[in-house]
Amino acid sequence: MAKKQDDTPVTVRCPNCKQTREPDFNETTRHHVCSICGEQVDAQVFIEKRKRGMK
Repeated sequence: MAKKQDDTPVTVRCPNCKQTREPDFNETTRHHVCSICGEQVDAQVFIEKRKRGMK
């Protein structure tokens, strides 16, 4: 039986403003950035875990 994929958004804590939100993707730099302050966040780890179904 196939597992149902989790549809919750990826939330990441910003190192600059300390807010926990879903990051935006900057097309120019190809990095995830905080939606409030624009600081680059390392969201790739969380996205890979989500794709694999890991917690």
